[in-house]
Amino acid sequence: MAFVVFGCGSSDTEPPTAAAFADSEDVQPQGTTSTISPTTTTSVLTTTSVTTTTTTTTIATTTTTEPPQPPVTVLSSAETADRRLPTFDILAPPPTDEFVSTIESPAPTDVISRSTWNEECPVNATELAYAQVSFFGFDGEFHTGEMLVHRDSAEDLVNIFAQLHEMRFPIEQMEIVSNADLALGPDGKPNNTTAFTCRRSVSSSRWSRHAFGDAIDINPFHNPYVSGDLILPTQAGAYIDRDRDVPGLISQDVVALFADIGWGWGGEWNSVKDWMHFSSTGG
Repeated sequence: MAFVVFGCGSSDTEPPTAAAFADSEDVQPQGTTSTISPTTTTSVLTTTSVTTTTTTTTIATTTTTEPPQPPVTVLSSAETADRRLPTFDILAPPPTDEFVSTIESPAPTDVISRSTWNEECPVNATELAYAQVSFFGFDGEFHTGEMLVHRDSAEDLVNIFAQLHEMRFPIEQMEIVSNADLALGPDGKPNNTTAFTCRRSVSSSRWSRHAFGDAIDINPFHNPYVSGDLILPTQAGAYIDRDRDVPGLISQDVVALFADIGWGWGGEWNSVKDWMHFSSTGG
């Protein structure tokens, strides 16, 4: 599963001003000298001239171009129960309805830089491949998705997506997880199909298989993670019923595709169910 279950106060007290002591004794206005005699009072005002020098500094910055982001969508209860949202294109759609794909290994540095990879991850950046695949959306259109995956699994996964494309298995969104996405938690982008994410396992200190790049989550909203009363994404409760005839659910046909490459399915776990999740180790 490619998300985490899935941080404070300061004092802004200003120093007291002269106005705060307006009613206090022995306070003289700044810049005034008073000489007092028994018969006359003379006040001499001394003006202080202040010269201010303004320095303008130009700072050169490097801007990293991020892909466009889908709008935040508030769903009705009916839409939540039968989610069929159109895909927000972050990449140019394919020119035809034929399956197309590309694999770059190692993944380009600009792709790595907008992912969750860092030096503490259990996989080297050079071990990750960047794949683009076309997919069929819930809107009946064809789109282009992207994923980071371990180079040893890239070709097998692309072949599976070719078969999902042929089956017209619908996918809502397919984009690389960024650090900002990770911070949003499971409800930030609740239906993003994705592979590599550098994070720990849910409720555990050990690395998730996603951190190695040999796991993938497909349509998380339609195929939630369930452990006792915990459901992730939190609004996906309608999809606990796995007998529903609605698009986007992982079927046995999809499970068989992953079984053919030796990958296990989280929907077959005993203590918890992770219906979105497939991995090379089965964990």
